[in-house]
Amino acid sequence: MTKPEVSAVIVAWNAGTALATCAGSLRAAALRADTRLQFVIVDNASTDGAVDELGLDDGDVQIRNPLNAGYGVAAAQGMARAAGKWILLVNPDVTVDPTFFESLLSVARNAPPETATLVPEMRFAVHREIVNCRGLSVDDTGIPAEVDAGLPATEVSDFQDLVGGSSGCCLLRADTVRNVGGPEPAFFAYLEDVDLALRLRRAGYAATFVPDAIAWHEGSMSTGRRSPLKEFLVARNRRVLFRLDGPHTVRARFWRTVTDAGHGVVTSMDGAGLAPWAGRFDALRLRRYTAFVRRSREAQEPDLRPVPLAPRVTLRRTLARRRAIDIAHEER
Repeated sequence: MTKPEVSAVIVAWNAGTALATCAGSLRAAALRADTRLQFVIVDNASTDGAVDELGLDDGDVQIRNPLNAGYGVAAAQGMARAAGKWILLVNPDVTVDPTFFESLLSVARNAPPETATLVPEMRFAVHREIVNCRGLSVDDTGIPAEVDAGLPATEVSDFQDLVGGSSGCCLLRADTVRNVGGPEPAFFAYLEDVDLALRLRRAGYAATFVPDAIAWHEGSMSTGRRSPLKEFLVARNRRVLFRLDGPHTVRARFWRTVTDAGHGVVTSMDGAGLAPWAGRFDALRLRRYTAFVRRSREAQEPDLRPVPLAPRVTLRRTLARRRAIDIAHEER
């Protein structure tokens, strides 16, 4: 059997009919691009039967977990079983344009070996003219953000500060991800992609934005938009990210503490209650583990490269971006 060029790793948790829709759009785009696509479906103890109804071909892989161990663990399982040179990390609530793979692979096939990540244009499924994500950036205090989120698709950044791709939808060179160890399981869900992107960049790999590869994202289908569970995990994982990836200067610690605290207050007032603060408190349980991981990385990766960080993003700008994303999620 011919080895697939791309392996689509999809982590499913009660994805419903969106899973079949996602897979159908990927199949159609792969057929148009005349490339063999392998599906690696990792089911995190779903109860909705969506994975059972998904028809898979020879060479595709289905992994059924007896419990929901989190996105990072499941994604790592999927990557380990991926046979393709490239791995497409994609959420089950994403659909792609028919020319998606034509655009991505035209760049991938000519990309130098140091290119680890290709970042598509991901837009909101409800407001298709609004950007959901054009990759990930991190400012010089360590605060992560989705590039151009909430902006009209006609506005384009210069991408000098692009760090990597969102796990919502991005194409990764398989061997580079394995070289750095794959997703960190401590995150469970959310922000594991930022950590992975930073590790790839520090290892000397590059990320490239591919504007013609367009995907549409529903967003927060599993945990719910602004749900207490999501806000708990995001708040918790921001602390984990700060500890693992810094920066660790006094200036960076001060400004990200201010921004993070302000973000927590607004999130609580928006209906999340104490969830953001519970998440920050829960992160304390992982202090010894994150210290171990950080020391281990420093010992194993002595020749790290500098990562392009964006200028500091103010709390006001952070909240404005949050509001723009909320509006983009709303129905017409």
